[in-house]
Amino acid sequence: MDAIDKKILELLKERGRITHEEISKILHISRPAIHQRISKLEDRGIIRGYTAQIHWKDLGYQIKVLIFIKFHPHGFGRIAEQIMKIQIPNAIIEDFYRLAGEWCAVIKVRAHTPDDITVLIDEICKLQGIRETSTTFILSTLMENEDCYESKKGGI
Repeated sequence: MDAIDKKILELLKERGRITHEEISKILHISRPAIHQRISKLEDRGIIRGYTAQIHWKDLGYQIKVLIFIKFHPHGFGRIAEQIMKIQIPNAIIEDFYRLAGEWCAVIKVRAHTPDDITVLIDEICKLQGIRETSTTFILSTLMENEDCYESKKGGI
């Protein structure tokens, strides 16, 4: 992967709907060459898909929390699968991370109300093997995927 590929990735990250034609004009490279490079990045699995940036608050998801979870580590796969299957109206598990350290995992959750978070935590605590949870409410977001400082610096 060379500097041109990195610039293509930066452009796609910043403006996911940018056309090959627009990229070719910005980089002063032919459209077929851009198409070929993007195809190779997709074939290599470097570009794994194209997604929409969702404005969660417009959908009513005003609350964002991190729920830290402790459980018996020998059951990680089973417990993770059970947590991801929990369905609570107006609560979405957006991310799930396995951790090293005091906590076994953390999930990022978006919800309409604190009551939705309470229901989710109650469901998690019902699972066999769960030892403890701790919830942190996120007050504001200073940097997130689409606003990442590294991408603003051209850090791909």
